[in-house]
Amino acid sequence: MKFYMWLSLLLPFIVSFSALILIRPLAQKIGLVDKPNYRKRHQGAIPLIGGIALFIGNLSFYLLQWNEMRFPYLYLFCVTVLLIIGVFDDRFDISPFLRAIIQIILASMMIYYAHLELASLGQIIGPFQLQLGSLSFVVTVLITLAVINAFNMIDGIDGLLGGLSSVTFGAVALLMLLDGQTGLAVWCFALILVILPYALFNLGVFGIKNKVFMGDSGSTLIGFTVIWILLLSTQGSGHPINPVTALWVIAIPLIDMVAVIFRRLRKGKSPFRPDRLHLHHLLMRAGLSSRQALFLITLVAALFAGFGILGEIIYIDEWIMFGLFILLFFVYYYSITRAWRVTRFIKRMRRRASRYKKIH
Repeated sequence: MKFYMWLSLLLPFIVSFSALILIRPLAQKIGLVDKPNYRKRHQGAIPLIGGIALFIGNLSFYLLQWNEMRFPYLYLFCVTVLLIIGVFDDRFDISPFLRAIIQIILASMMIYYAHLELASLGQIIGPFQLQLGSLSFVVTVLITLAVINAFNMIDGIDGLLGGLSSVTFGAVALLMLLDGQTGLAVWCFALILVILPYALFNLGVFGIKNKVFMGDSGSTLIGFTVIWILLLSTQGSGHPINPVTALWVIAIPLIDMVAVIFRRLRKGKSPFRPDRLHLHHLLMRAGLSSRQALFLITLVAALFAGFGILGEIIYIDEWIMFGLFILLFFVYYYSITRAWRVTRFIKRMRRRASRYKKIH
């Protein structure tokens, strides 16, 4: 049994790694590449194959663990559709409204056929379960769209999507193990191992010429998988994770997306129009390198997820955890609306740290 479990972890890593190598020439041949522009300041045309490798690696895990997975046909159908639409979007630029409609249809199928929906918000406003009742369907669809696009929008610098998604899957895996639910925990660990080869290529560990990007196909697949796992673990009788804890394990992507959309709307811009207002852009504008921003954001995300885990372990009231999360959002939103002050403060602190190093 242990051998089979280790095979379920090792094989997806090997499959994902191999897929990145084998698919690369085909991607370049058919033009499935990302070219630099005013927002994308990388060098050369980079293959957008991270999502395809992620899908194939995840599929290999599913085939090995088929009997242990819930609603495998439905999940694989949904992520296959997301992969196909994502690849077409990466290649031809599909309308965001069409992508949203498809995501709504898939979310509806998840609710109707798998009965995965956000029926309860837990005790976020007091010592009683807040049930959504007839609003459950609409709220679940909106939350699914939010999580999918949160992970899609945060994919702005090398390694960030891989780092943040690994934090989320790692946090859920630890919570599952604490509750004795090894099946879901093993899947989360397998997802991290499937993402790892992409992260290594994306960060240029094997050379700049071998660099790859995830693409919308991968980021939407990750987002859908995250909401699928969170619904499995936070809803139903005897759920191992409190609903409010889910907010903490996806804190950075979720808060960043909501804050950026609010800011775009305030400026009279389309919420779907890309810009350079995300957290990683602000940190780099403050003088941090791409790697420094990656390390800092991933570290903060891990701290937030760790706080969510702590809340579960020591039984912090859910309404307190929810109140602190809302406070965190407003602090973040206040900061980015005054981004010039924040960046100036960071630059000043960096200069002081530099002078201190020279003196000592």
